[in-house]
Amino acid sequence: MKSRRQQQKRRKDILGIIGITSILALGGGGYYFVSSNSDPIDPNTNCSLNNGPKAVTAVIFDKSQMYPERQVNDIQNSFELWLTGREAPSKNRLVTLDFFAEGNLIQLYVTDNHDVNSVEGLKPEIELCVPADFKDANALIENPKMMKETYQEFLNKFSGILRDFLTTQEGITPLLETVVGVANSKSFLEHETKQRNMFIISDMLQHSDDYSHYNQGVSWESFEKNMPASSVYFRTRLNNVRYQVFQAIRDTPEDSPLQTAELSNFWSKFFNKAGAKPEPWILVDG
Repeated sequence: MKSRRQQQKRRKDILGIIGITSILALGGGGYYFVSSNSDPIDPNTNCSLNNGPKAVTAVIFDKSQMYPERQVNDIQNSFELWLTGREAPSKNRLVTLDFFAEGNLIQLYVTDNHDVNSVEGLKPEIELCVPADFKDANALIENPKMMKETYQEFLNKFSGILRDFLTTQEGITPLLETVVGVANSKSFLEHETKQRNMFIISDMLQHSDDYSHYNQGVSWESFEKNMPASSVYFRTRLNNVRYQVFQAIRDTPEDSPLQTAELSNFWSKFFNKAGAKPEPWILVDG
């Protein structure tokens, strides 16, 4: 018969084995949790290396004319807010904020006549995924300070480029060419399984050698009459791409008479023919 001391020693040995087994199990489970939930980030784009972006939003900026200071302020400040997933309550515009949701790849294009005619095709000026909001960080498993720095760097890059655009002008508006260029660009097509969006900051007045609203009118009927049936503008493919227009209203004698319901109808016909899905137009203040 075993002594009491031997029985106590046996119980300690058993408890020790159970403890070691538990630690190993927990350690293995912890390793599995970390490895299965690990989502490394591409340092060049902020996007998930495993899954890519959640969606792709192409922002098209029209720099054909200078914007008045009041519009510059609204475009700059509103865009910065939208990149953080917010719209100012005082504005209360029907902006489609999920275009700028966390994990989406935001690409910034510009209506540049040289780029749209380049043999290399249209490329974004910058493309970055919207990072996670540091305010929602879990301090136990995340680094809020590093997340805040990443978030601020993301905002600064877009704000800096947009600020430069707002202080330059080109004089022509190859908007049709730019939309087609984005639709066919490698960057926009790369993530083929993800939702694609277009967000257009413009007065929506087309003006290039191919077609000009100033010279040939804003009616779709005029466009169909003046353009050959084989034109690429009648064969653009934007199937299920959601689009929204952030329209700048001009007050010059040349522009103002053209910015009518007929102009919005022109673009509705164009995008509808391409298979795109509309979101409500919103207006730049000022």
